[in-house]
Order: sequence, then C-alpha cells, then structure tokens
Amino acid sequence: MLEMLRNWLGVCGAAVASAASAVARRGRRPAPFAYVIDDEVGICDFVSDILATLDVESLAFHTAKEAIACLDRRTPAVIFLDVALLQSDAIDVVNGLGRMGYRGIVHLMSGGNPSLVEAVQRIGTRQGVTFGPPLPKPVRRDAIIAAIESLRTKSR
Repeated sequence: MLEMLRNWLGVCGAAVASAASAVARRGRRPAPFAYVIDDEVGICDFVSDILATLDVESLAFHTAKEAIACLDRRTPAVIFLDVALLQSDAIDVVNGLGRMGYRGIVHLMSGGNPSLVEAVQRIGTRQGVTFGPPLPKPVRRDAIIAAIESLRTKSR
C-alpha cells in the first residue's frame, strides 16, 4: 500500500511540477493537459506521443482507479478513455468524473460495439460528463489532432 501511494504521488506530483515548469518557461497560459486511459500500453504510448507533438502534456493510466485517484491533483482538459478496460471499465471512470464535477471533454475509444460506446455516453451524460466524438480503434493520428484542435478552439 505504501509503495502504491509513493507511485501515485510520484506520477501525479511529477505531472504538476512539470506543468508549472513549462508554464514558467513559456510565460503564458498553460498548454492543454490530457489523460490517456487504456489498459493497452501501446495505445497509451501512441496517443501520448501524438499529444506531445501537439504540445499537450499527458499522463497515461491503465486502470480507472489510477486515473480517478489523480484527478484531485491535476485536472485534464481532455480525457481519451478506452471503453473496455480489463480491470475496470469506462463506466467506473465516467461515474467518478461525474461525482468529482469534471468539466472537461471525454473522447471514448473503442474497437468494438458502437452500442457500448452509446451506453457509456448515456450514463456519463446523466452524470454531467461532456463527450467529444468517439474515436474508433485503431485510433488514427488525425482523430487525435482534430480532438485537440477542437479543444483549443473552444478555449479561446
């Protein structure tokens, strides 16, 4: 348990420190910040790498529990969320986001049944969560870019 807490503080704390440092260097408003939540390491790496090229900082998580635990440390403007997490599911995440009053955008990622995506969106919408267009897997680079462009347009 102590080791898990140290890991959590290390990941979340490093993200907060990194963002503060980047803002100080730029001398302007912070760049968007994102969570990538997927149990597949390759998907997390792929999405995070694209975000980095767009000057978007991100944290990757492989379970709903990890992501929700970090929300009180630094809230992302956008979340890329796999609907079929192995140890938990997207419903856990959207319920947690709703309880915490999350006001960013969630993009569901799925390689499966569109009706599952719709069901997660309905549940999340009832919790007050806002969704952007879902992203089919395999996730395409241009879809990630479009999601960030839309976010930047809305924040102006």
